Amino acid sequence: MSHLRRDLFPVDPFCEDPTLTSVGLPRLPLHRRILAKLRLWRERARTRNTLAEVDERALRDAGIAPAQAAFEARQPFWRRLRSPH
Repeated sequence: MSHLRRDLFPVDPFCEDPTLTSVGLPRLPLHRRILAKLRLWRERARTRNTLAEVDERALRDAGIAPAQAAFEARQPFWRRLRSPH
């Protein structure tokens, strides 16, 4: 597996599956890790802003409590969303 490029296999940033960290891939250079973190934070900010704009009816249709959506939307971009489990 060491021949696979890490940037070609995006991983769910909210997943904490320990098997994903045990894959024997080479560590990315510092500048690539920083860029990846900035992209992740930008995506979190974008999705949380979008979540804040969803109306209550649509949230309920998706099985999401409006209070939970509001709580998650207020989280800072550097924090992972809480696991629904």
